[in-house]
Amino acid sequence: MIYDILGEELFNILHQGTERIKKEKYVRVLAHYDGDGVSSSIILLKLLEKWRIEYHLSFIKNLDNEGFRSLYEEDPNLFTIIVDAGSSQLSSITDYSNYIVLDHHFYEKRECSGININARDYGINGTREACGATMAFIFALVADEDNKDLFPFFMSGVMADKQDIGGLSGLNKKIYDEYNSYKIHHTLNLEGTVADAITYSIDPFFYGLTGHPDDVKKFLDNSAIDPEKNVIDLTTDENKVLGNKLALTILKNNTGSDAIKYLEEDVIYFEDIGFTSKELNSIIDGNARIGMQSLPVQYFLGDNSVGNEMIGNVKIFKTRLIDYIYRARSDLKEEKYLRYFYAPESEMAGPIAGAIALYTVKPDKPVIGFNAGSDDIKISSRGSRRSVSRGLNLSEVMKTACADAGGSGGGHDIAAGGIIPKGKEKQFLEVAGGIIKSQIKII
Repeated sequence: MIYDILGEELFNILHQGTERIKKEKYVRVLAHYDGDGVSSSIILLKLLEKWRIEYHLSFIKNLDNEGFRSLYEEDPNLFTIIVDAGSSQLSSITDYSNYIVLDHHFYEKRECSGININARDYGINGTREACGATMAFIFALVADEDNKDLFPFFMSGVMADKQDIGGLSGLNKKIYDEYNSYKIHHTLNLEGTVADAITYSIDPFFYGLTGHPDDVKKFLDNSAIDPEKNVIDLTTDENKVLGNKLALTILKNNTGSDAIKYLEEDVIYFEDIGFTSKELNSIIDGNARIGMQSLPVQYFLGDNSVGNEMIGNVKIFKTRLIDYIYRARSDLKEEKYLRYFYAPESEMAGPIAGAIALYTVKPDKPVIGFNAGSDDIKISSRGSRRSVSRGLNLSEVMKTACADAGGSGGGHDIAAGGIIPKGKEKQFLEVAGGIIKSQIKII
């Protein structure tokens, strides 16, 4: 039962929120624009449809106070659910009370007039134990446990937020253990045929193989594995052989154990929607990364006409991202306490930084990605669990360094983002490096 999992305090505030929503005839949903936010929005819109409540969905791209308030005031009179963001932005809408926030990010506590439900206020680690989709899913479960059929989108959010690396923990694991009724396959963390799976693999990223089909063919020539066989259909021995070869490829880049941990995983097959958990995450996250967030929302709300375009977008995204990763890696700048690069698109900076940090360099210092081509500079940062265990907190780094440079930032200890005025990158890097130095000792 969800009450037993959540405990009285969290259950009651969620119940208060669901009862408040049921009074409305029309609700607005504001969701963060990434894969976790899109997954969260699907959960909430399906819930609203069950309640026959009309809705309007918008995606949050600008998390600074001015940008958030501007978005909120596009429909200020509608009751609003804010998911996978919101807690840090409440200071910008202090004169409003018609909202519920479902969030998991670090934030500074302050009084608010609406309902702010943040996982961290209930002893839950929002970096590892709950994401935006977790919060949306428990909101739906508190409303009615029959909403357990929304479990696939909980998992896609968890995977998009990388909270499945090394195995689920905390609230995520409790929900998984209680509500997963699907068949599980323990296999390599790949999707599709073996050849395509390696060629288009981003997470894990196989430096020298990903994006190089001819090299993948040579890599597979002596393995006795059919390159056209679907990964999920590999035998135990084939999984072992291929896994060992891919692990050696990753280790050649002097990466840490974090990268190897993500080489295998339990893949769930969602019979009711026709995708594995890996495929569902790729579809939702891939479309989100190229600005097509609405397509998976439309599709999973019943509009099958967008299916081919939605799936085709995944390869478009991966092809573009793979090229960017190689370019950014070759231009990576080394500082004493961090590494940084410039990305051609702001939506790509996060996954580029993640792939570089986890799969292509030593896990000794974080990777910072700046976008190019706008008046403001959007920043994404990624660290390693090794560095986090030694004190790294990128949420604090981004918050302080961005503010010093005239912007704003925040997020998780292992992954965070922000925005600063163009031309302030050097100032940001100097402050960020000093903070990182004070947090952990870089060897």
